[in-house]
Amino acid sequence: MKPVLISLIYLFISGIMVTLSKFSFEKISQYKLDEQIKEKNFAPVLSFCGYMLGIICILAGAYIGPSGMSFKADLLLFVLYSFVGILLMNFSNIVTDKFLLYKFSTKKEIIEDKNVGTAAVHFGIYTATGLIIAACVNGEYGGILSSVVYYVLGMLFLFLFLKIYDKIIPYSIHEELEKDNYAVGIALGGNILAIGIILMKATLGDFSDLRQSMILYFVDLSSIILLLPSLRYILGNLIIRTVNINSEIKNNNIAAGLAEFITVVCFALLIFFMVDFSSVV
Repeated sequence: MKPVLISLIYLFISGIMVTLSKFSFEKISQYKLDEQIKEKNFAPVLSFCGYMLGIICILAGAYIGPSGMSFKADLLLFVLYSFVGILLMNFSNIVTDKFLLYKFSTKKEIIEDKNVGTAAVHFGIYTATGLIIAACVNGEYGGILSSVVYYVLGMLFLFLFLKIYDKIIPYSIHEELEKDNYAVGIALGGNILAIGIILMKATLGDFSDLRQSMILYFVDLSSIILLLPSLRYILGNLIIRTVNINSEIKNNNIAAGLAEFITVVCFALLIFFMVDFSSVV
């Protein structure tokens, strides 16, 4: 079969998966996206954008992963990985509500209060989840089981990170988000996205040995723990020196939140392209 025709088939199936993802998102979020757009409610649309970016990352990861089998077998795996990715993305919504942002109703904040800050956190979690799953299904030794395992590890890291982040910053994440502090949500969403980029880097290694994989993840987790205070120091003392970035974010300065968002994401991208985690194992 000609490569152009194969690409068109994958694009067609991807279109179906994207459409299914949209309906799936509406099911778990319990609102109609079209209605929210008509009401000019930016918050749920922002959350949906993160969800769709995550889905596209999964589809791309499944497509560019190594094959070596027949076209039909590769296509079947592509569809299977896509379905698993959608299920895990949906489960991320439950994890966010029950374990990450558990002190208030995220649905109420996003739909009724139109809280962009909470939506920005959702955006970061969805996109980070998509990056992690994409790396799982892309690797040579990727599989359904490994995808689920690395997904669970990723969620555990996110939970641990939020605990550490909440200790470092001079304000309460949950209290500020519930007070509609958009800057806090944007800054936190950027940090979560940065974690997703770093975890994707670690997961992309083609390791069939469990010991190697766990050592790599330990190094990755250590880098995240060390990265956060280092970046906040760089942001507050080298990049933005004339204002207190923490105070500005606490005072709902969206510009400050965006500054932290882009700083942590940029440094995570540098780590992705410049640091070889596999060299330590």
